[in-house]
Order: sequence, then C-alpha cells, then structure tokens
Amino acid sequence: MTASVVVPTRNKADRLRLTLRGLGRGASRPHEVIVVDDGCTDTTGEVLAEAAATGLPIRVVTGPQRGRAAARNAGAAAATGRLLVFLDDDILVGPQFVAAHEKAHEDGYGSRIGAGASGQPAVVHGPLRELPMAARLVAAAPPDPYRSATDRTFGRTVVNALERLILAMAERSAPPVAPWLVCVGANVSLPASRWHADGGFDENFGTTWGCEDLEYGYRLCAAGAAMVVAPDADGVHLTHVRADRWEQHTVNLRRFVALHPDPAVAALTSLLAPDGSPARYLQAAQTTPPDPESV
Repeated sequence: MTASVVVPTRNKADRLRLTLRGLGRGASRPHEVIVVDDGCTDTTGEVLAEAAATGLPIRVVTGPQRGRAAARNAGAAAATGRLLVFLDDDILVGPQFVAAHEKAHEDGYGSRIGAGASGQPAVVHGPLRELPMAARLVAAAPPDPYRSATDRTFGRTVVNALERLILAMAERSAPPVAPWLVCVGANVSLPASRWHADGGFDENFGTTWGCEDLEYGYRLCAAGAAMVVAPDADGVHLTHVRADRWEQHTVNLRRFVALHPDPAVAALTSLLAPDGSPARYLQAAQTTPPDPESV
C-alpha cells in the first residue's frame, strides 16, 4: 500500500526538521511526504531543502491559511498514495512508523476499539507520548530524534489523559464509549478513498485550535469506519506552550457539541483540560446533557 504522509506546518522549522529526519530514517519510506506550508515566514524553506537533499520524497503544497482542517485537506487533496497518514510537524517517529500504519490497513494489525465496523476501512491511530523537556532536544537536534526522546536522554515522556483513555479502550480495560477519539490528527491514517468519500476535515472550525480532528473521527465512526490503535505506529510529541490553548479549545468544543449533541462529546470538558481524567470522562459521558452552552 502506497502511503502519503501529510504534514501541515506553520513556523516550526526547528521541530519540523526533526519530524522529517525521523521519516527519513525509516526502514520503509513513505511513497511521498506532502508538506503543507501554511504561511511560514521562518526558515522552513531551508529545512525542506535539507530534507529533500537526503532523498526523502517531499512535495510542498501552499496552504490556504484557514486553519488546521483546511491545511490537512489541502495536503490530502494533493496526495497520490492510497493511504493518507496525517502527522503534525512536531511529532518524532521511529523507523517502523510508516510500515506500522500500512500493516494496520493491509493485515488488520492493531487493536480495534469496540466490536462494530468489522471489515470496514479503518481509521488507525499511533499512540502519542509527550516530551516535557522538548526544548532541550530541539536545541540539540540529535541525528536520531525519536531514539533520543525515548531513551530518556532528554527526560521522561508522559502520556496525557486522552491517550490514556484511547489505550484503555483499545486494551478493553475501559468501555468503548467514544471510539472516534482515535482520530487524533497529530498521528492518524485512513484510506484516501475514505477521505474523498467523507469530505475530509470540517474547515468551518477555522483558525481556532482544537477538536476539528475528533469531529472528523466522530463522522467517520458514524459512517461505519473501524477505529484501530497500532502500537508500533507511535510517536513523541515535542511539547510546547500555547498561551490561549484552552480558551480556543472551548470555542471549538462548543461547535463540536452543537454539531453532534451526544453526551460523549459534551463530556470532553472532563477529559480535554489541564486536569483531564479518563475516569471523570467515563462517568460524565453517561450523564452530561448535550448542551453547547454548558461547555
């Protein structure tokens, strides 16, 4: 299966360099890497030229500068692979990354969340860990960023509340109340045919941060797509601070609830927050009224 890796980026040249370095070290390289330049004004162009010189099959697409959903859609529209792998520009991946996504789609490798959607095209998530000391690693720019992030050279990695819940559902230690949480845009894949059929990410979320990926997952799940976690397609997020992250997230979550008045959506305030908890989410998902104004 030919895989196109879609990487939207905006002014994260130093982190993008490490993401592309990881893709270039893979045992099986992607068919192509579509980098969506969504209005970069830093040294991103130099980083792309550097990566292309190593033989990484990079194609650059000019982004529409209308937010993350629009940037991902622009990359997907330009892709020629049968498989779309969406990867953020600050995720470190190991040598098995692309092959693990391909295997999940070709051979059914991975853990399906829930018993439904048997035989349907899958949405595959690679688990993500956070690297709190990411700034030190970025400054050092090691030749094998993923290995340096996972061998504790730059401190320990941690797993956030969303990832803990996804893994618990995949391991069946938590009920599959929200399989669509698998669609974490930072590391997720699906057949290109599915993206074309479902219309892709909702660009009406605009430039405000958050929820556009999970909302797409909700629609994909409702349309019958299987939700799968592939452990070997994992990545490490280079943690960074976004000053108004949760304010923006609240705006988009209200829109998500208005589009899909489901208790499992409204309850996301118990999971996607600085003190988010899988246990509180599981309880709230069964009791929270789907009222956008309550978010």
